[in-house]
Amino acid sequence: MLRTLTSALLLTALPALAIEPAVVEKIHKDTTPSLVAVQYTWESEVGKRELVAAGLVVSSDGLVMCSIAVTPVQMPDEQMKDFKILLPGDEQKEIDATFLGRDERTNLAFIKAKPQSAAKEKDAKDDKKSPAATTWKPVKFEDVPVAVGDTVVSVGALPKTASYQSYAVKAMVSANLRGETRHVLVTNEGLAAVGSPVFNAKGQAVGWVGYQQGQRWILNDPNPDNQLSGVYSPPRTFIPTKEFAISLSDPPTADKPLAVAWLGVAQMTGVKKEVAEWLGLENQAAVNVGDVIAGTPADKAGLKSKDVIVKLDGKPLERGDEPDEAAMILMKRMKQLKAGTEVTLTVIPESDPNKPQKDVKVTLAARPKQESQAKRFYAEDLGFTAREVVFDDTYRRKLSADQKGVVIALIKPSSAAQSGKLERNDLVTKINGTAVTDVDQFKTAYQALRKDKPREAIVLEAIRGGSDEIIRIEPPQ
Repeated sequence: MLRTLTSALLLTALPALAIEPAVVEKIHKDTTPSLVAVQYTWESEVGKRELVAAGLVVSSDGLVMCSIAVTPVQMPDEQMKDFKILLPGDEQKEIDATFLGRDERTNLAFIKAKPQSAAKEKDAKDDKKSPAATTWKPVKFEDVPVAVGDTVVSVGALPKTASYQSYAVKAMVSANLRGETRHVLVTNEGLAAVGSPVFNAKGQAVGWVGYQQGQRWILNDPNPDNQLSGVYSPPRTFIPTKEFAISLSDPPTADKPLAVAWLGVAQMTGVKKEVAEWLGLENQAAVNVGDVIAGTPADKAGLKSKDVIVKLDGKPLERGDEPDEAAMILMKRMKQLKAGTEVTLTVIPESDPNKPQKDVKVTLAARPKQESQAKRFYAEDLGFTAREVVFDDTYRRKLSADQKGVVIALIKPSSAAQSGKLERNDLVTKINGTAVTDVDQFKTAYQALRKDKPREAIVLEAIRGGSDEIIRIEPPQ
């Protein structure tokens, strides 16, 4: 992508496909009702923080999408509370909302307005300032390509200090970039802030300004220097509709979390040019298979470490600007499929050019539970958080998939747990000599010990790295 970006910057002198001021004004006016702010409380073990970010209405029933940066995948689901959709305007309105989930296929997150109760609707009818029902105006994205020289208009939201007012920015397309996620590069004035829809000269919504490095997405940042950073140092790329259309047609729902398709291979890498030529793959993207995890779809299908993948479902792999981008693109394309889908991988067995290519049929499974979805228990008196064991914990440590215990997720600074040398990522298997099975059993045992023997130490047996540790935590006296 870097080479493409460098060459693209040379195109700034190309004449743009002009958009008249009246068209920009119309796009801004039509889009403004679709721009909202998403607010929620992040309630962690060490405190609370209210966060507000830009959101965009994408369906008439109050479905709102925003950047996954707003609710990063590292943040535990249970710590995000009290979601609200804020309708900008002179009389700002708050609407209770439900967090539907994060879609890692496209780096989007989704929130939906809760239905108003009959009582609330009656109160709203009696209050002339607040209409009984909210009329949602969605943006309809279209898969329409843009070309170098085209002019585009993005419409975004200013921060809380500016009452989330909308603003429009006009820019020129200078390149279409390849990579794990395709991006469109613009020059001139850049784009509106993260979370802004992008329109072409016909007024069609052709893309979205996703999170990018160096950009602030928080609309209620208390630091005055950051509040208008998106205006003074605007984003320069947007994501075309084709890259996130799957999320709009198949978003997560409150009663059914999104199941991300999973192959079961770790450390896939792109084949370097010299190796590709040795394999007879000149000018063709290819991917090295790394560790095939036992019991996964890849393992059951017979895929082997050191195999080289050259096709997906009979089609050559997509190229990036760097060899390793081919691996990232392949993993993303499979992520966008549904769990249970059968794919055919054409491979060169064991990287041996003398062996004929063969097809390996793999039925993708749902990815195992992630750390952010794990149940947690905060031992506030001693200052640590324990969570349930997930697949990544056992895989990294090369332990059995049914390993019992809990994993330490947080150590509070200056706490008894820190003084006792407990460490984050310790896998606790015993508490005061009693085997730990899961987080609920650990919570029960811990609370019983602290209640019955509040002055006695808690002794934890844990796996740390490749060794066993004994951790003694003395409670505050």
